[in-house]
Amino acid sequence: KKILIIPHTNPDGDALGSILALNLFLIKKGYDSVVISPNDYPSFLNWLPGQDKIINFSMYPKKVISLINNADLIFTLDYNDLSRTGKMQSYLTAKEVPFVMIDHHENPKSYASLTFSEPHISSTSEIVYNIISKLDENIIDSNIATCIYTGIMTDTGSFKFPSTSSDTHLVASKLIDYGANHSKIHQNIYDNYTFERIRLL
Repeated sequence: KKILIIPHTNPDGDALGSILALNLFLIKKGYDSVVISPNDYPSFLNWLPGQDKIINFSMYPKKVISLINNADLIFTLDYNDLSRTGKMQSYLTAKEVPFVMIDHHENPKSYASLTFSEPHISSTSEIVYNIISKLDENIIDSNIATCIYTGIMTDTGSFKFPSTSSDTHLVASKLIDYGANHSKIHQNIYDNYTFERIRLL
């Protein structure tokens, strides 16, 4: 199957971490999987494993439209309404293939054939971990663990938000065991600034 994985516009750490982790997992399982993004993402996330393969709709619209037209299955992660994909929405709503929604926001729309909606869970990345660990936990490597850890860390405010549960900490500990370097991830996210940001500060 030709699989597409799509985050929302202006993807944040959880959106990128979850889509990249799922994509790396599916590729390791032997599937033809591609990540497309409605637009660009923050430069402080451009070190994540697999991010260099993301195809940007705002830069390559014809290529993305062709991928959508030829897709057999579409995953939408970290949002529950196709309007969150911006200008890509019309192409997605016209596509009659199964959609899979994986998200942790409330009141999901009913566009997906399969919906993983878990508003009580800290992040979409934590849900992705729960799914792929049940499918094939042995395939989780340091790259997948790094992406998931990044998504969980950013969406929980470094584990300080109320949505952070004991399960979240258990998942984080397992991700460290799989090779996620929590100190380096934190440094990459919070200790790197563009020259413009430093000037603003």
